[in-house]
Amino acid sequence: MSSVDAHQWFTPVFTIFVGVAIFIVSQAVLKLVIEPVQQLKSSIGLTAHTLLRHRAKITNGMEDAELSAKIFDHAAELVSKAEVVFCYPVAVFVFQLPSRANVAKAAQELNLIGHETMDKRPSPIHAVSGPNAVSVRKNHAALKKIAELLRVKTSYS
Repeated sequence: MSSVDAHQWFTPVFTIFVGVAIFIVSQAVLKLVIEPVQQLKSSIGLTAHTLLRHRAKITNGMEDAELSAKIFDHAAELVSKAEVVFCYPVAVFVFQLPSRANVAKAAQELNLIGHETMDKRPSPIHAVSGPNAVSVRKNHAALKKIAELLRVKTSYS
């Protein structure tokens, strides 16, 4: 077999291997970095949506078991989605994500809001209780802190 024949076989085989390698690398980047980043950003957006949607209840210190559970879920989801992102420090820079520390702090603030909005009544047959001044202050401060940590809007102003 001459070198010309070998070259004729080598070029298409090499091209196929390079194409397969590029496909594998691109899928790895997609599955390990881009999709988890999109899921984290989506989770941040849904958290901001819930905080904006229920801002009146949160800032008035109203007790609402359903809202409390939703906020606790958002806190856990944020932390878990941040943990899945591969090369998080690089993703923070490239995709403008909040740091893991900020995500954890925001989750703590969400848990605080969740606790303050938790239904603390002994029996489910009582009417909705009124605002609590301490809860109002804590929730206002927590909303501001979450806005800073996650770089999202938690108020319409």
